[in-house]
This record gives sequence, structure tokens and C-alpha cells, in this order.
Amino acid sequence: VGYTTMARSLAPEQVMALLHSLFSRYDDLLAPLNVYKVETIGDAYMAATGLLNDSPSSAADMVKFGVAMIRAAACVRDPVSGQPLRIRVGINSGPVVSGIVGACRARYCLFGDTVNTASRMESTGVPGAIQISEDTYTALPESSRQAWTCRGEVEVKGKGLLRTYLLKPGDTDDVGLAIGNGVAR
Repeated sequence: VGYTTMARSLAPEQVMALLHSLFSRYDDLLAPLNVYKVETIGDAYMAATGLLNDSPSSAADMVKFGVAMIRAAACVRDPVSGQPLRIRVGINSGPVVSGIVGACRARYCLFGDTVNTASRMESTGVPGAIQISEDTYTALPESSRQAWTCRGEVEVKGKGLLRTYLLKPGDTDDVGLAIGNGVAR
């Protein structure tokens, strides 16, 4: 949060060092959680799960990754203020179109409304929190839903009003419940 303003006040090598530190931490979290890194654009990091095999744990796996991202970001300091970095995480669940596209520097890409809505969940989210769509909320185990706070309807560009849910990992002992473990951490 506040990346653009912060980046303007840093030398390019400082920006790259910051992003490398942050994204390397995220990369280390991928494999244990069965999450796939799709791409990075600026300070945005896109990841997905359930691309090859639809799994009933896909939504919970992404929430675990989101919680881990927030915690990892807090271990990196803003070079200007010295404060821990705070990020927003947005998650949506649903079908995507994917494939390798392009002739020059071809790469694996995801497309579709599910991807766009996930991006909007992040951009309309709250620093230090995970915002999920109704589709992700209903994809989580029923026992985990009590840890989430209904944010009500949020105005989402291109979508209108969408009901969303928030989890602030730093403010709750119920992260385990939020991901369906049934155990508070």
C-alpha cells in the first residue's frame, strides 16, 4: 500500500531491491501451499491454485497464501519510513481461460472475469487484510466462515455492487478457523 508514492522517492536500485526482497519471500511460500505464481506487474503479484486439478481446498489454499503474504510483507521495511510493509490481498474463485500466449517472450497467462474480479478485490481491499468475493466465501469450508467479517456490498468497477468478506490476520486469533483448519492459531 502506498507503493507508487514510496517508489517515487527511491532510487531505481532501491525499488528493485525492495521488490526482490518481497517477491522472493512470496515465491518461497508457493510450493508448500500448492499455489502457482502467474506473474508480477509493478508491485502486484498474481498467483492461482486449482489450475490443473480442481480441488475442494483451492479457496482455503489461496487464503493460506494470502495470510502468509501479509505476514511476509510485514517482515520487509519501507526504506523511507522504516515501517513494516502493508499489503492488500484480493481473492476470487471461479473459471479462468489459461494458456501460453504471444510469439515474443511467450508466457502462461490467465484471462476472464474471475481474474478481473480478483484484481478488484485487491484494489478495493483494506491494507493488512484479505478481501474475498462471495464465490470464494462459499467455496471455503462452512466451518471456516465465522472468522470472516461481511463487509457488505462494495462498489466494484465494471461489476457494480458485490458482497465481500474481510479477514485481518493481525487482528484475529481465528486464522486457522478462516482457512478451515478448525484450530485457532
